[in-house]
Formats: sequence, C-alpha cells, structure tokens
Amino acid sequence: MPARKGETWNESETYKDAWTLRPVRRLTTMGATNQTPTYHTNIGFTDDGEFLIFATEREGLSAVCKVHLPTGDITQLTDALGDRDGEGRIVDGSRLCIAPRSRWTLYVHQQALKAVHLDTFEERILIPSQGPGMMLGIPSVSGDESHITVPCFTQHPEIAAGKRLTGDYMKHFPDGKGVKLQLLEVPLTGGDYRVVYEEDGIRSAHCPHSPVDSDLLLIDRDFPPRYWAGSDGKTNRIWTLRLSTKELTELPCQDPNFFQVHSCWTFDGQHILYHGRSAHGGYFIGATDPQGNTVREYGMHGANYYGHVSAMVDRPAIILDGNISNNLLLWLYYDHEMPRVEVIAAHNTDWGRPPGQFSHPHPLCDPTGRYITFNAAENGRTDIFAVKV
Repeated sequence: MPARKGETWNESETYKDAWTLRPVRRLTTMGATNQTPTYHTNIGFTDDGEFLIFATEREGLSAVCKVHLPTGDITQLTDALGDRDGEGRIVDGSRLCIAPRSRWTLYVHQQALKAVHLDTFEERILIPSQGPGMMLGIPSVSGDESHITVPCFTQHPEIAAGKRLTGDYMKHFPDGKGVKLQLLEVPLTGGDYRVVYEEDGIRSAHCPHSPVDSDLLLIDRDFPPRYWAGSDGKTNRIWTLRLSTKELTELPCQDPNFFQVHSCWTFDGQHILYHGRSAHGGYFIGATDPQGNTVREYGMHGANYYGHVSAMVDRPAIILDGNISNNLLLWLYYDHEMPRVEVIAAHNTDWGRPPGQFSHPHPLCDPTGRYITFNAAENGRTDIFAVKV
C-alpha cells in the first residue's frame, strides 16, 4: 500500500453515462480490487450522504478507506492489513458496514469484528476471533446505533485447517450435522458480546436490522443439503427474527421455488425486497411486508441474468444490477400491478473477473437519495463508481 493510515489522495475521474447522460465519478482507478459494502440498506454511507466506505487491495495488502463523494478524495482509515483470514482473503467489502450517524466503520478481519472511526481513526476490536472452525458474516448496526449484530457460523473444515479443498461445503455437511449458526451482539461503544440467537443445522451470513425497529432482524435460514445454493427445497428462505422474544416470522413468496436471495429492507422499514430464480424459468422479483404479506411480485420468466436487488430511498423502486440486463443499473417500480423500468446508468462489469464477489455491482443508494454507487470489473481488477441521480 503506498499510503498510510490518515493519508488523503484523489485518483478519481468523471464522465457522462452513455445511456442517461447522468454525471458519474469513477472514484478509484488504481489497485487490484476496490469494493463497497454489499447490497444491504444504509450499510455504506454517512448519514449526510457525503462519505462512502470501501475496502481496497493494493500491492498484496488491503485497507479500509472512506471517499468523499462530491470530490473523490480518498482517506485511508486503517494501516495496511497483510494477514489473510481463514478463507484466504484479505479484508474486503463483503463484510463491511457503517454506523451512519456515529461514523464508525465495522469490518471483519482474521475472523474478528473490528471498528475504526471515520474522523478520529480510533480503532477497536469489538468481537475477537471465534477460533478455528467458525467464521463471521456481514455485520449489521441497529437503527438506534446502540449495538452491532453479526452472524457466526460453521466454517468449511478444510479451510479452517488450512488444507487443500477436497470437496465443497455441501459435501462435508450433507445432513447439517456439525453445522451451527449463532448471532453475536456487541455494543457499538465496546464491551462484552453475547449470543442473542442460535440454531443448529443451518447457516446464514446475513442479519440486517430493520431501519426503524432495532429489535427486528431479517435473516436467511439456509438448510442442508444445498444451503445458500438452494436450501432443502421445501423451507422458505427469508424470515424476520424478533430478538427480544426469538419469534421467527416467515416471509413467503408466491413463486413455487420459494428460495429468495439478496433480500433487503426498504429505507422506511415497511417492505422487504427480494428476488430469486423462478420455478417457471427466469426470475421472480418482489416485495413483502414484515408480517409476510406479499406487496407485489413479478414473474419475469425471460429474465435470465444474475444480479442483485437493493433499496432506493425516495421512490417505490427496486434497484437492479442484473436479471433484466447484464450491464445496466435499473429502477424497477413496484407501485402498480404492471412493473415499470427506468435506466439509471450502465455498470458494464465483467461478471466473475476477478472471482468471488468483487465484480458484483452491489448498487447502494445513499440516505439522501443523491448518489447510487456500484462496483465494476474490467481487465481483471475492480473499481468503484458513483452516479448522481
């Protein structure tokens, strides 16, 4: 890494999107990978929409950074991190989130949950490594910013032992025996952490809080034999969990496949957005309320591209980065029986290069509705972009 903790530089460039002529700032132009947090709601920006957090890998080292969206100024928040975690990865955006008002960035490194402040660069270890055999998923900050919840689940045993892989997760845990999910909770200010939920025989990497109810989580329940690739073929995937009572509420879809993916809250907490591969071909895309009542669901059986869904702050629209198109960011409006689609900008990512999730656009809307950011890969490396909407 050429820069040190606290240093600021600018490598951005601007252009007009070819489809919509909206202004776009390419925030990064250097490094091997640059990656924002994933598609969860209100996970990447400060409350005023001025700063975005991201992870970068350069010269074999990684760091957590913030970028000022109006100018493109990047500030490195951590020293260079060189030790790889139990999955052979250095810190990346897939396990990164922010407390928008308190301005703490949370990230997973070496299977520990760590925090760094955007302004003071103070650092904390909030949850230590859980040891070999367990790994942490994507952290979530409660809406009142009092605490953080993070999934902790059974790791692939050969990865945990540092051995060469001889079979995938499904091969090692075909019946769920030996698989465990825990949700760990810790105060944002630091202190003792505790297990607030646990379940044997399932796996989940996601537990985003409702933006308006800090006692309510959205979780995946991935059962054997296929876990995140299809579960058990009979149990609905997404549920809400009320922490105080441990009550689970199923959020069923209408499609017979009932395996929703990439689910996320709307900014007002009134709806959960989702999509999934349809039993009839293509994809289904929809919204439910937290009680499990379908608000809208569209069967798009000619939509064959991989992608994600995420929330838009100021309109009844789902942000798509795939499904209908493999190179465009789209708003899919769900306020009428017939869906309406509007182009936001092109992302033109080279899906799958580099491997993993680095090339996935994972579009995010900032809390003020001024920017949509996304990742895009080209020539085997990835950069971060912000389109002004």
